[in-house]
Amino acid sequence: MGCVIAARGAIVELRHFRYFVAVAEQHSFTRAAARLHVSQPALSQQIRDLERELGVELLVRGPGGSTLTPAGEVFYERIRKVLTEVDAAAHAARRTARDHLTLRVGLAFPMAMEIHVPVLTAFAEAHPHVRLSWREIGFAECEQPLITGEVDVALIRLPIDPELLVWEPLVEEPPGLAVPAGHPLWDADRIGLAHVIDESLPLVHSGVWQRMREYWQLYSHRNDTPPPFVGAPAGTPQEVLLSVRLNQVVCPGPYAVRSLPLPTGVRITQLCDLPPAVTVVARRRDDRRELPHRFSALARLTAQQTVQVDGS
Repeated sequence: MGCVIAARGAIVELRHFRYFVAVAEQHSFTRAAARLHVSQPALSQQIRDLERELGVELLVRGPGGSTLTPAGEVFYERIRKVLTEVDAAAHAARRTARDHLTLRVGLAFPMAMEIHVPVLTAFAEAHPHVRLSWREIGFAECEQPLITGEVDVALIRLPIDPELLVWEPLVEEPPGLAVPAGHPLWDADRIGLAHVIDESLPLVHSGVWQRMREYWQLYSHRNDTPPPFVGAPAGTPQEVLLSVRLNQVVCPGPYAVRSLPLPTGVRITQLCDLPPAVTVVARRRDDRRELPHRFSALARLTAQQTVQVDGS
């Protein structure tokens, strides 16, 4: 335990104070010794040592038990508060240590190749002392939970904020296109950008992160102008897919969307002439902690091995 410097300059350990408080509260050396799981003679010796170092009598021993002297009453009130603060400080230190051994991971589904499974598994095996927690990053949130500190690292698709975030690429996948039954592009296995650029798209809720929304609405391929929109604002992938079906429009997105439950009459086909969609492990640029860096490095290595196995 820690120690403090008593009034006469001698070092008194915290256990002396705990022993004294126990006797003061139990009004008995016998009951206090039982509470502290020490012998009564040892307890009496510790109290005598404390009184000697303080230079005052703290307790009056008698047949009916022990009582505090006036000096003991003052000392008890002060030292009880000190011990309360010491216990609170120790609890806060242990809680902080536990928090620093927790890594919060954000996952943006659907995930290409379900890369989150081998990545999380590899990290848990490499760092069994670290508690992993994870949460899904919703369609409307994109990079926001990472920027605001709700998660420490995230498996998420580009584009994301290059000023606030850094990342390592994990998996590439072709862009996809949701097509409704009856649409002229329904039977095509691969669709070129030229066949899509003039098509109407589902209206996506303005609450969806603008960078990601405009990327998949092909703003950069339309001279930064919006496409024609159809339907009520959609805020989830399922709502977007339903809008595709009901409004007979197409919608670009990650090819992994094909793993979601699709409405009847909607299929996902590959969209050509566009860069691949890239899933990355991202962290905040100003985060200097070791665990997010370790997770990112191991995620990159695990993804390389997973892609090699899958492609072999």
